[in-house]
Amino acid sequence: MKTLYEYATEVMTTSIEHYLKVANLSSGFQVFNLDLLQDFDTREMVLAGKSLDVQDFTAEDCLKELERVSSISFDVEKGVSFYVYKHTRTYIQTLIQTATELSNNFSSIEPIVIKEHSYLLPIWQAALSIGSKANLKTIFGSASDRLISKPSAEKISEYANNYFTTHTVSAVQVTERVERTLEGIIRDLVGRLLLESVVKNALDKANVPYLTEAEYSGIDGVVYKIRADFVIPNAENPLAFIEVRKSSSRHASLYAKDKMFSAINWKGKHPEMLGIIVTEGEWTNESLVTMAKVFDYVVPLANSEMLANNIKLYLDGDKSILKWIINFSIQRNTLPIS
Repeated sequence: MKTLYEYATEVMTTSIEHYLKVANLSSGFQVFNLDLLQDFDTREMVLAGKSLDVQDFTAEDCLKELERVSSISFDVEKGVSFYVYKHTRTYIQTLIQTATELSNNFSSIEPIVIKEHSYLLPIWQAALSIGSKANLKTIFGSASDRLISKPSAEKISEYANNYFTTHTVSAVQVTERVERTLEGIIRDLVGRLLLESVVKNALDKANVPYLTEAEYSGIDGVVYKIRADFVIPNAENPLAFIEVRKSSSRHASLYAKDKMFSAINWKGKHPEMLGIIVTEGEWTNESLVTMAKVFDYVVPLANSEMLANNIKLYLDGDKSILKWIINFSIQRNTLPIS
């Protein structure tokens, strides 16, 4: 069976593909019609993205509800994540049922069973009320949901069997605890897959050539060579870079400083290079204003298509798109020594 992370990744990929399809058919979730809303998953995605209660509406009722709240913007993360939560929670119940059967209703478990069913590690973690992966590693050593060594399996088995003698474990408790793990997985997938997929789709629609982070080794800078989420058109002749970042207000200042130095590092080396950051989440206005003094574009994820069209204009020769030229260099001291 798949690990919880693997399953959630597959479902997230499916949900993203559906989101992109619906976004194209609805002019970016602005215009809906009965034909589009005939699909059950589309109705749920749109309602969730509009922060509405997801009910079993007909297409007609769903359209009326959307017309009622037309001023509410569609939240990409909520809309796409709803499908992932829904289906992955069902898979979690399958994992819990398997663990229940293998452990005789959470009463005993053999090391070999733990080793051969490593994908159940998040379930054992929840059943044993171990709060984090760090604590899990401290107690059992090297163990993951992809591979559990024999010594780790023996430690888990001994710990579990002792725990089961003094604690009653219920599927309800395990479900509640695994939910926290699921939330962390989906947060990770939103940052790793969802946001960049939206930008990638916009670049494709505008016929902008690019390389993703996994497709090149880095962009040369004044200080160091590192990778951006996207480089356009390539790392050898970079004319633009895009960073995609979700932030909370708590971390906005830290993320802004980190991304601004990367921008200065690259734009100092390549003066005519567009610096772009695509934002999502609760960035503070102060952080956005500060980044706008370094980046040529600071835009929300919802404006990805507008951004892609402007990048295409720049590639076609419109130099007015470039806002900032950064003069930044590091040179050896050649001053005479007195």
